[in-house]
Amino acid sequence: MSLRPYLTAFGLQWKIGLRYRIAVVAGLVAQMWFGAVTLMAYASVYHAAPDVQAPLSLRQAMTYTWIQQSLFTLLPLGCLPAIGDAARTGAIVYDLLRPVDMWNWWLSASLARLLGNAVPRAVLLACVAGPLAMLVGLGAWSLAGPASPISAALALVSIALGALLSATIVMWWNILTARTLSPLGSYAVGTPLAVLLSGMLLPLPLYPDWIRPFLLAQPFAGITDIPIRIYLGTPIPGGVATGLGLQIFWLAALTLLGRLWMRQTVNRLEVQGA
Repeated sequence: MSLRPYLTAFGLQWKIGLRYRIAVVAGLVAQMWFGAVTLMAYASVYHAAPDVQAPLSLRQAMTYTWIQQSLFTLLPLGCLPAIGDAARTGAIVYDLLRPVDMWNWWLSASLARLLGNAVPRAVLLACVAGPLAMLVGLGAWSLAGPASPISAALALVSIALGALLSATIVMWWNILTARTLSPLGSYAVGTPLAVLLSGMLLPLPLYPDWIRPFLLAQPFAGITDIPIRIYLGTPIPGGVATGLGLQIFWLAALTLLGRLWMRQTVNRLEVQGA
């Protein structure tokens, strides 16, 4: 099987993601603002209850927030926009006629879009929230370094798995869009699930004890929460191997089930166009 078509799809979508530089800067400013507001809220809560033993220290909670904000565009908030447009206009038939594996074709484009949006913003935010924040005297509020070199290396592996997992979830939204011929459903379902269950709204370790095992076991935790825990060196039940194992498990399960759903959807697809 030739990889050239999928690399081409990845490259084209990657270039599209890097085309809008003003959008990257605007997104960076927005994430910095939301991150600063969240940090002030954490500082108020932790200082009001200094004797409370939280799963994350204030410094760790702040670093968790900065990394989450930098990876915000890595979240699977909805379908690939190009597929939404193709489903609406009927141009999706062209993808059905291509002599390629449609799952890998869409997955390559979805992964490229996620990374093309996330990588520039993550690099810029890491520079601003890290060294630059320390230079201006905001070291206590800045992005902290990894717990150890090993934690940094394992976190990079986990982030790569998280990106693949996110792209796989986007594939489910792509299939939903192809089935309903509208991207609205994918955004209505994907956005609240991704924001709530990834730890973007509140770090997952700060939820009540009784719900933490479920939150760790569900697939959205593997996108950003598990990589951040590994980076911070905070305990993961069962250790780092469990965290990486959960990412691999969901990646395999969602791929297998997603391919089955895609096959059923393609066999029943009726293209009308608009």
